[in-house]
Amino acid sequence: MRTTFAAIFISATLLASAAFAAPFLQASSTETQLATDTKPKVVTMNSTDATSGITNENGVVTVPEDGTYFLMAAGQVGGTAPGSVKLWMRVNDADVGNSNTIQVIPDPAYTAVLVCQGLATLKKGDKVVVAFSSTAPNVGLVVTSPEGEPVVPAVIFSAFKVD
Repeated sequence: MRTTFAAIFISATLLASAAFAAPFLQASSTETQLATDTKPKVVTMNSTDATSGITNENGVVTVPEDGTYFLMAAGQVGGTAPGSVKLWMRVNDADVGNSNTIQVIPDPAYTAVLVCQGLATLKKGDKVVVAFSSTAPNVGLVVTSPEGEPVVPAVIFSAFKVD
């Protein structure tokens, strides 16, 4: 009887904690996205890998409730030419101040992970996107498919509510 009560209590506790879990999202892109010019472009994300409450519509991320959110984008940058890639966040079509990051790609054989992250106070329905630009065409976000290993996505995006 005591064991049964303990099992029921633990199960109820786990279900209650799951019911009150903070909204989260992990999305990614399995599509290479190279610049054609130096103008900023919105990063597309064709895969929603895990979610609870936060939605992803091909790179447009919508939050379900007011709060402070941790946002992180990690891009695999490279291309077929040398140049540099910048990666930053936008909320409701406005660039987020002090969110830009940059990585130099010295030659086409080189790739690197470029991370952009931060905290943002968002309102229900706010839309977050990741943007990138390049100093030259044919440099940007690249996908790699190593034999016998998982795909290296062009970008992995994570978001979760912290309050």
